[in-house]
Amino acid sequence: MPAMKQTWSRLGGQLGMGCIGLGLLAIGIAWNGAAGIDFVQGQLPYLLSGGFLGLALVVLGAALIITQGGRRDRAMLEAQLRELNQSLGRLATAIGGPLAANGGMSAAGISAISGDAVVVGQSSFHRPGCRLIDGKTLDTTTRNAAEAEGLSPCRVCRPDELETVA
Repeated sequence: MPAMKQTWSRLGGQLGMGCIGLGLLAIGIAWNGAAGIDFVQGQLPYLLSGGFLGLALVVLGAALIITQGGRRDRAMLEAQLRELNQSLGRLATAIGGPLAANGGMSAAGISAISGDAVVVGQSSFHRPGCRLIDGKTLDTTTRNAAEAEGLSPCRVCRPDELETVA
């Protein structure tokens, strides 16, 4: 279902451009038909039917393009808000938890206090020495905080099997 929603949302801009093109074509055909007739009563049917149809298609196309742009902007804002929410959750865990006495979020400091330091990515958490995160600058937190955020453990380094200090 989400894939279909993305396809339709991307298609909105393309359909909008198509409607605008067809509308302009209808207006051009109406203008051409009206130009071939010398008297006003003969021109009016071309201008009314073709002109109104073309104008309606142009307005519909513009509405589709504006709607698609709004959807794209909303999706981008929602992603940024999710990322901000996760960062604030990590910060609150770092400040409010037993890590506040340590004064930081270093992996060594977390390990010394809790024994279960993990490095968090976008959708999973890893052991500090995991080869998948080598060379990346990522946040460090506790395993419990990462699980509370809904992150899944890495399948390579298996941080869910860390031994906690009693």
